[in-house]
Amino acid sequence: MYKELVSHIRIVKKPERTLAFVRNTGPYMGDQALFERLFSKVIRWARGHDLMKPDLEAISIYHDDPDHTAPEEQRISVGITVPKGTKPDGEIEIMHIPAGDFVVGSFEIYPDEYGNCWKEVMDWIPENGRKATPGPMYECYRNDPNTHPLGKHIVDICVPVNE
Repeated sequence: MYKELVSHIRIVKKPERTLAFVRNTGPYMGDQALFERLFSKVIRWARGHDLMKPDLEAISIYHDDPDHTAPEEQRISVGITVPKGTKPDGEIEIMHIPAGDFVVGSFEIYPDEYGNCWKEVMDWIPENGRKATPGPMYECYRNDPNTHPLGKHIVDICVPVNE
């Protein structure tokens, strides 16, 4: 465990959600500016469509295993949850995140601690008799780190697992 890391890992039954997103292919690890640019595109679009609601979730989906995919081929989808039936528009695409059982690791961390948190979640799964299943692995962001007194990110790391 790392110094000052606040974490909690559990299994959560998540509902289906609809995500308005932009996709990026290429290196992303540690590139906060990239994530800010991608989220800014989605947020500008959502404001223009009156979709900025208090209960929205900001999510980054990781489509490829970074241990087996070259950085220039790694795909991420960055977006926000929107009402079902929302239509794609320009570079904003729509996807559905399926309902199911997810291991959810909740962390309050500095930006350079994401990799360690993912490792903790992925290690927790077999240690607790579960197996990761095909489906979206994602981060759900719970705060704006620019407003956190220590600049920390409050994030849930979500991995689909068997029942």
